[in-house]
Amino acid sequence: MSCDFEKALIIAKKELADKLWSPIFLSLLGTFVLAVFAVTYREILLIEQSSQIGKIPPSAVLEGFYSTSLMMAWFSPLIGIALSFDSLITERKTASLDVLLTHPVFRDTVILGKMLGAVLLLLVVMLASSGFSLGTIILLLGAKVSAMELSRIAIWFVLTFLYSLVFLGIGLVCSIYVREATDSLVYNIVIWLALCIMFTWILTFIRYSLEPIVSAGFEITSSLSALSPMHHYAELSTGKIGLGWGAGGGGYGRENMDGILDIRFPLTHWLKEFWTNLVVLSIAPLILLIVAYLKFLREDISA
Repeated sequence: MSCDFEKALIIAKKELADKLWSPIFLSLLGTFVLAVFAVTYREILLIEQSSQIGKIPPSAVLEGFYSTSLMMAWFSPLIGIALSFDSLITERKTASLDVLLTHPVFRDTVILGKMLGAVLLLLVVMLASSGFSLGTIILLLGAKVSAMELSRIAIWFVLTFLYSLVFLGIGLVCSIYVREATDSLVYNIVIWLALCIMFTWILTFIRYSLEPIVSAGFEITSSLSALSPMHHYAELSTGKIGLGWGAGGGGYGRENMDGILDIRFPLTHWLKEFWTNLVVLSIAPLILLIVAYLKFLREDISA
């Protein structure tokens, strides 16, 4: 079985064209961009209020991205899920995969094309929302963006994209293992709630449950925190161990580095302090996409 990359690109372009102009995708994109704008605007008001009382952040432009990081940590996984939870279920239900595979196209070409299409769509959403956030900050604050700030924003964007890509990979895996789109959506939402929104509370509950039995309850829950993609994204972007309920957002003025947006420290310091988080966040989506790829090659595609 040989993968034809040119044919995979054709499938990816078809996926992109089909979903990019669909009312559902445009509504999703518009809602997400509006939410990012609202959070960014709120942060700008807080920055202006802080400046009036003499609390001037090291970089007003990057400071505006702390609240955007919180927004992305909560809701960008939903974008990845929305783009992938029924990606292969719908094709199986409509028997379009059977028709497609009657042409000189191999299974690995099909799954690669669908993956590329979903990744490109996710990239469009992340570029639109991040660009809108940056534009809002520049226009309303009247600030100029230096090359150093732009490089930090670029790295922040890559981190956000990788974080969203983790959940796109989870959605693809679910769409292969699960036969019904409703079930796949439910499973993905439960995973999102558990790993993002409720993760801090879950760890707190486990810690207090273990303390009467095991003296190392805090160490155990600290190790468990590495299971959440949000934990790694939060540390890389804001320096916090989490951004879910019960965990704070980013900020400035601490002795420790507040993630990639903290210009008080050089990039070398950021890499030294958070390199393990960067490795996990880079490898996790790759592993999930490989799992989806290999599983699809062995999957019964009949409805």
